[in-house]
Amino acid sequence: MKNFKLGIILLILVLGGSSVFAQTPVKPVRPFSNYRIAGGLVFVSGQIGVSELIACKSSFTDEVHACIKKVSSVLNETGLSLQNTVSITVYLKNIEQFNEFNEVYLKYFKAPFPTRTCVIVKDLVQNSNIEISAVASMN
Repeated sequence: MKNFKLGIILLILVLGGSSVFAQTPVKPVRPFSNYRIAGGLVFVSGQIGVSELIACKSSFTDEVHACIKKVSSVLNETGLSLQNTVSITVYLKNIEQFNEFNEVYLKYFKAPFPTRTCVIVKDLVQNSNIEISAVASMN
C-alpha cells in the first residue's frame, strides 16, 4: 500500500508539471519513428524547436535554430548531415515570420539547396511556431 501511495504521488507530480522531473531527460512514448530508411533515403519525422520537457522559445529565431539542429541530430544518427538533405517541408504558424525563418535557414543550407515546401498552419504540437521534416539521400 505504501508503494502504491508513493506511485500515486509521483504520478500527480509528473502530471502536474513539477520542475523536479524537468531535469531528467525522458523519452516520451510516441507512435512514430524519428526517422526511417527506405530506398537509399532517410525520412526524418517533423521536428519542433522545443525540448521534450521544457520550451526553448526565447525568440522565434532561437526556435528555428533549435528545430534545424534537431533535424541535424536525427540525420547524424544515420551517419548523414544537413548537406545530404534533398527535400525539406516547413510548417509555420505565422507567414509574417517567413523572412526571419529564411535568415536562419541560410546559415545551415547552401546551394544547391534542398527542394522545399512551406505550409502555413493554424497550430502545431506543444505550441510550437515551426516544424520541419526532411528527406536525405544516403548516396
